[in-house]
Amino acid sequence: MKFTICFLLGLVTLNAVFVKKPSDPNAGVFAELEEIEEHALGRKLLDTIALQMKNQAPLADIARMLQELRENLLLQQQQAELKHAADEADCAAEIAGYNRRIDYASNEISESTTEITALTAQVQQLESEIENIQVQLGILNEQEETLRTQRAKDAEAFAQRIKSTADVVEALNVVAAKLSAIQPEQDPKAVFLELHNMGKSNPIAALVSIASAFSKERLQQTQDKIAELRQSIEQSAVDDQEAEIQAQIDYQNLLAQFADQRKNFQNALKDNEAKLTQTQNALGAQKKRKEDAGRELATATAGKTQKENDCEALRTQYARDSEQRTKEVGIIRQVEEILATKLEGASGYLKNRIN
Repeated sequence: MKFTICFLLGLVTLNAVFVKKPSDPNAGVFAELEEIEEHALGRKLLDTIALQMKNQAPLADIARMLQELRENLLLQQQQAELKHAADEADCAAEIAGYNRRIDYASNEISESTTEITALTAQVQQLESEIENIQVQLGILNEQEETLRTQRAKDAEAFAQRIKSTADVVEALNVVAAKLSAIQPEQDPKAVFLELHNMGKSNPIAALVSIASAFSKERLQQTQDKIAELRQSIEQSAVDDQEAEIQAQIDYQNLLAQFADQRKNFQNALKDNEAKLTQTQNALGAQKKRKEDAGRELATATAGKTQKENDCEALRTQYARDSEQRTKEVGIIRQVEEILATKLEGASGYLKNRIN
């Protein structure tokens, strides 16, 4: 069988001289054989049969050759159908795999896009909160600096007041002592002369000299007034001391409050900075996830397209080969029928072909 097929396919087409239809009785078979001539396989078959008839090969051998050719084509078709079914299954499986990859990548892109949107908003919110905390820390530092500066000024003013008060009290004590030692109701002229001699150099002594001209009652009233003034000034000093102590306490309390606020701000800043780092890392991971999914989607889509093209090419080839084999089987059947039913007309055609 293999020898026959190889012989048929390798045979060089004979340069046959085509003869016009010899007579009306064989016109039909001649027309059929001429139509077979138009097909490459038909020409090779007729060449082979003509050669075998020339060599006086038995008709049974020719029939067996045609049968083997036809069965071989049918076997090829069966094998092609099996391969086609396997190819279709392979195409369906691979395309389904690509579709799963495409669906997964598309879902990854969708989910990562949603995550990116949410994480970007969180990053912006955290950056805004961090900036706000930094502003609040700056304001707190300015307030504390202002408080410290004001406290230093208040402490200096208090020290100056205490010193001034002590000086005033000391002066009043001197005046009181001087007044208690003078003799009242002295001659005004003598007092005036003493003041003239004293000039501006000693105001306290001048005050005592003036008081020496007072009556006893008036002198006592002056001493009482000085005592009241001294007591008032001393009480004022006590009140001022207490106010200063309270101011120092308030100052320390405010510093403690500032320290607590600063600690709270710093802790909040540290927490937000840590959250920002984590969120930025998560955002970067989601962006990478989306990029990876985008590449996978492109790869899977390209792979699916290529596979679909390859599968379509296989289908086209299968359809073309199947059509070709069907035609060839039909030609062989037609030749078999002609040899079986119209052998006389066919023999005449083939003899003319040989001649």
